[in-house]
Amino acid sequence: MRIAMQPRQPVWLSPFLLLKWTEGLSQYPPLLLPTRADALIRQASSAVTCAFLQDGIHRQSIRLPLSESMYGGKEEGFVADRAIGWQGGAQETLRFLLPLASHLLRRVRTAEQDGGLPPRVTDQPLLDFDGSALLTAESPAGPRGDAQAMLQPNTDGYYLRTIRAVEEQFSDTPNKRKRLFLLVNPAWRDRSSWGFFGGKEAQELILDRYPTTFALDQFVVRGRKISLLKVWSYDWCVFLAPMDFSGDAAELVGSFAERPEYDKIDALIEECIRKKKEK
Repeated sequence: MRIAMQPRQPVWLSPFLLLKWTEGLSQYPPLLLPTRADALIRQASSAVTCAFLQDGIHRQSIRLPLSESMYGGKEEGFVADRAIGWQGGAQETLRFLLPLASHLLRRVRTAEQDGGLPPRVTDQPLLDFDGSALLTAESPAGPRGDAQAMLQPNTDGYYLRTIRAVEEQFSDTPNKRKRLFLLVNPAWRDRSSWGFFGGKEAQELILDRYPTTFALDQFVVRGRKISLLKVWSYDWCVFLAPMDFSGDAAELVGSFAERPEYDKIDALIEECIRKKKEK
């Protein structure tokens, strides 16, 4: 775990310039915590693009935050009460998530030369009661640049079978170029989510093969609003913000090489609170 240095004022760069500029400096990332949907999409699409085009990671997992104000264009920031402890059902969640994921796929680059044109994105429902869907982005550069994203898969065996089928027929077809396949807001956290019997298969098929390239998780620790941000290829960054919606910017207070457990975040926030009181 690292206690963060205060970064310089961040600027938004293309994923390729960002990668060049920050080479060797990822431990102190110049990241902004997004407070609007357009900023979130810009940041997430850059992370996915970098991982795919620069590092060749064609199987990825991402997690997008859920908040009504984010999608409704309200004046308040999207990190609102509703974003902490989302209470929506599976179908309601899909209603919020689908347009965001579709917009993200339109911004992700899967080919060096695409003419600057966005892909055509279509969606196919999977299991309605799960609120799951499969998105397909048809690249203007041709089928080699197409991408797919599975929204809200869970631990049911149906999704393991479907993921394997998508790999065989789309992303990992033998003797063809690897194509981008995203798992968006999966319902699992780790191997224990599948229970004793399904954990081994899930570990081999998903957890070991779909690294997280973007995630923004939000929760409350010691009465403080915490945002845990992962942007490829930076560490997991912990942001601390007031709960009074005063408009004060969130503060980057630390980072971790791996996604931290709650007790590590709690210890970091306790240390930050102690230092603030001593000032």
